[in-house]
Amino acid sequence: MINKNSTMLLVLSALAEHIKVFALRIWQKRTFVFFLGLFTVVFLSFFFLGGAYVVWSSEQQRVERSLEKYRSEVSNFYDTFQPKSVKILDRNSKVIGEFYRRNFRPIRTDNLKKHHMLLWAVLSSEDREFFTHGGVNYAAIGRAVFTNLIQFRLSQGGSTITQQLAKLTLNLGKRNLFNKITELYCTFYIESKFSKEEILAMYLNQIFLGEGNTGVEEAARYYFRKPASELSAEEAAMLVGTIPAPSIFNPIRNLGIALNRQKRVLYDMARNEELHLVPSEIPKKFGDSIEGNLRKFRSIYKVKEFKDEEGNSKFSSEIGKYGSDKDFRINLAPDFNTEIRRFVLDTFSNEDLEERGMVVFTTLDLEKQRMAEESLRQGVDSVRGDLAKQESELNSKGQKDLSELTKTILPQMTGSLISLDPETGDIEALVGGYKISNTFRFNRAEDARRQPGSTIKALVYTLAFEKRIVNPSSRIKDEKLDFSGYSPKNWYKGYRGEMTVRTALAQSVNTISVKLLDQIGTGYFLSKLGKILSLSEEEIASRFQRNLSLALGSGELSPMELAIIYSTIANGGRRVTPRKIIKITDIDGNEFYQTTPNEAAEQLLDPVACAMAINTLESVLTEEGTMNIKRVPGEPNLFAGKTGTVQSPKTKNSRWKGLKGVRDVWFAGLAPRNITVVWVGHDEGAPFPGSGSGVSGGIWLRFTQNVKSKLGFGNRLITPFVGDFVKVDVCADDGTLLENSTEYICKMPLYQQYYYIGDLPQKRAGFAKVEITPPTNLQLNEEEEESENTYYNETGNKEKPAGVDSVELEPPVIENPKVLRDE
Repeated sequence: MINKNSTMLLVLSALAEHIKVFALRIWQKRTFVFFLGLFTVVFLSFFFLGGAYVVWSSEQQRVERSLEKYRSEVSNFYDTFQPKSVKILDRNSKVIGEFYRRNFRPIRTDNLKKHHMLLWAVLSSEDREFFTHGGVNYAAIGRAVFTNLIQFRLSQGGSTITQQLAKLTLNLGKRNLFNKITELYCTFYIESKFSKEEILAMYLNQIFLGEGNTGVEEAARYYFRKPASELSAEEAAMLVGTIPAPSIFNPIRNLGIALNRQKRVLYDMARNEELHLVPSEIPKKFGDSIEGNLRKFRSIYKVKEFKDEEGNSKFSSEIGKYGSDKDFRINLAPDFNTEIRRFVLDTFSNEDLEERGMVVFTTLDLEKQRMAEESLRQGVDSVRGDLAKQESELNSKGQKDLSELTKTILPQMTGSLISLDPETGDIEALVGGYKISNTFRFNRAEDARRQPGSTIKALVYTLAFEKRIVNPSSRIKDEKLDFSGYSPKNWYKGYRGEMTVRTALAQSVNTISVKLLDQIGTGYFLSKLGKILSLSEEEIASRFQRNLSLALGSGELSPMELAIIYSTIANGGRRVTPRKIIKITDIDGNEFYQTTPNEAAEQLLDPVACAMAINTLESVLTEEGTMNIKRVPGEPNLFAGKTGTVQSPKTKNSRWKGLKGVRDVWFAGLAPRNITVVWVGHDEGAPFPGSGSGVSGGIWLRFTQNVKSKLGFGNRLITPFVGDFVKVDVCADDGTLLENSTEYICKMPLYQQYYYIGDLPQKRAGFAKVEITPPTNLQLNEEEEESENTYYNETGNKEKPAGVDSVELEPPVIENPKVLRDE
């Protein structure tokens, strides 16, 4: 028994020893891991803290200089130093604009409390403990982390006003841990050197608030046309609401989002009334009156909500309506100058702007700009005149509701024009909207995206030529098509059978454009479009549906983008990069910024195909085309172009109560070293009487002929190039080679037309004689409304066609059927 017990004890003792050794090893390993982790944390901490301190040390002197300048602005003894202006010159060195970074006194410590509403909004929304923390609000950071974890998204930040001022002053760019820690060093420096009042005033003067506005004083005048000290609670809340993301939350770009932010800031203010520095100025029962005050605010600034064609809520208002003009002492090209000002403010420091002085040499031609403004104004006025007649007729017929609706549409009709040199990419004229009382809010030439209608057919035909699917003389049939249920209709009733490709483009035949795109492939088309416009695949996918309605303009383009497409064709297929600025110098002529023209650019399209496309686009402006310009006999043809007219889809017309008309009218015109695109329409897509030829084409022709007569331009439409081509004479009657024969008379001879070698037009033998007559006897498609083929004499005046008025309205209704046609 004893032996058994002894054996048991020995076993237990040995087991205990093994457990002890095992536990000791585990403890040693844990200790090692612990100390290794501790060492790593300490090392990384010193690494990041030390690295950030090195960055801060290298930036400290620059920051100190900037902060001292900011302090001089906010001190009671305001520095009366007058900043130098930025002058904008046209390409002929004529002054077209002049502005200052600031043309008013900034907020100072002695007038800080006069901005009581603004301060209340800023402190309530951005930093409630501003006057009690030492630069970093650790409790706010903890709240932000907790909230973000609960909501699984970054919905709240913890930066104080001092931290934001440090970030603005350092301007380190990319967000990373080094920069965040560097900003902390700067934050503690600011808190140690300046009073809270100085920090707050400096912050209010330096914060960016969208649309090129730096500082609350500048932004208040831009958005609300009043000093910051006079802002109401609602105005202050909207201004402060833009601070977290000025490009997203500002009321010019995204009014719906800005209104939501405004309400949120107002309720923050109601919950933090103790933050108001002048309690007696708080309106009674502020929280209870927020909704009513918001209604008054919306009434004052004419805030209106409406639905777009997809049923999404959109807003319009007069907030910022006169913003652009107050920035300039001289402003002769407002839309263009606004973009120049935005670039300058975004690119150069405040010190450069205020102390160095700048002269910006631009590509704009002031004389062409004035011609463009006048031509657009006259064209839009003609549409407004037609709408006034329509209003009167509807009223006389007792249709009061339609008459009133027409009356509301009339003053909102607008347009845009962009004109550039396709060889250099230089923008020579830019008008972003109809000019009313110097009001310029929205640059439609660059920022508005609309369906381009038949103007896109120029690219379709160019790609068809490039792939050698057809040439301008090829015979192609206008017939009923059916692509998995998609059957495009023409602007006229029925189908006209076989015709030449040149005639098909001249008369804007929809079925043939769709037929060509089907053979090209939508994937290839979109790939080329993306390269021409430098669009990513993601943006192409979001803006253009991959189906055959692309051939009729179902995607959306801005006038600038359409001008780039036509410029690419006009300059022989080379990439075009629009250019506004030639160079920037200081007032002494020292150059410190320069751009280069569009030279030696990437070849995107075959130059022979581009030349063939231009030859074919010339036919649009002949008697067989949709916009006939009668020329003086013997005069060389220096014009080409394409009309485009888009009708409002009837399925989405309920808002306009059945009013007849079109939605967008376009013209893209070519002249020697010039591409000009004109768009006329209504921002919300209201119907109006007109057509691409009759309205936008007329504006283009008036502008181009003024340029030709007053300034002159070159004597050839196609710049010489090297390629696989021959030039031959062709009879446009049937597309055959032009022959010296008395047996056949050619009514429309065309000379020196481009064709690929080995792909020449046939001789007349084998073709029937074709009589070419203006298409004035075509019947409208039953679904179409109104518009007309337009005829002009050599002076640019309209003439009635010799026969019954006909129309050009293509496409009849832009649809996006899910029909995938690709290679």
